[in-house]
Amino acid sequence: MTHVVRRFLVGGAMAGALALACGVANAGEPAPAVARAATQPAKVKEGYRHLGAGSWIVSKAVVQSSTGIPSNVKRKVSIAADPSTGQRTLEEARWSGSEFEPAGPAQPLAPADARAFDELGWTPTATLEDQAVVVGRRRYSCAVTRYEVRNDADGRIVELTLYREQSGAIKLPARSLAVAGREIPLPADAVQVEFTVEGPKVSTRGTRRIMSLSAMTQVNGKPVACLVEQTQARGTSNDKPLSTAAQEWYCDALPGERVRAQTSTTVGNIRVDSDVTVLEFGVVAAGAPVEAKRAIGE
Repeated sequence: MTHVVRRFLVGGAMAGALALACGVANAGEPAPAVARAATQPAKVKEGYRHLGAGSWIVSKAVVQSSTGIPSNVKRKVSIAADPSTGQRTLEEARWSGSEFEPAGPAQPLAPADARAFDELGWTPTATLEDQAVVVGRRRYSCAVTRYEVRNDADGRIVELTLYREQSGAIKLPARSLAVAGREIPLPADAVQVEFTVEGPKVSTRGTRRIMSLSAMTQVNGKPVACLVEQTQARGTSNDKPLSTAAQEWYCDALPGERVRAQTSTTVGNIRVDSDVTVLEFGVVAAGAPVEAKRAIGE
């Protein structure tokens, strides 16, 4: 479990939680830098799908594990571009008390991909009866479709059931779900998601629901209206009982990334609680010049 706690510290709370719940790593959060032989190329990371070179995020993570003392980490991730190839790179730095210091060499990052769910070309494996989903005090009529995602590399099979609001009244901020070794963008009208993961040494099922369509929070001292979602999952991982509860905040100004994530995960008799909050950010849309950067409030 020590490696799981470490992922919470260096990669963000939700990365650890969904990695445990789905049996995969969250591509959107960087792992600690590891020294590599000169002949061994760095593995290309996925994530930060909507952010172009020049984007950056400063966040603070407070983590409490049942096996150790609380930890408080302030970090900065920056999206840059390799000057020779133009490939996106990911740079991570930690706050030393007076300045941010690099946590390791820049890591290659997969190309930006702002495609919506319906642009991926997936075919539903089943179309179920329409159902009503309650968000706040309002009921929304939803079309219900099921999809299957396979990871042949590790034998995991993920089943996603999407509840999509049909009237067009809802358009949610960009967000994603990390399953089966990949980051899947969720439809802007998906008000509820159910998922199951089955594979060697992992069996999990969970639900992701909207708690609020417009909850106010603060980033860099400025108010931001956010979508708030709650994820709950239960199952087994490596023959140990697993449970995860998480609450995430998303806003249009920081597409695809969490403004805040509160998570509690238990595997066996070990529990990790965390609260990761974005303090500041600057966004350059993928494909836009660096001069097009916008920060919160702009």
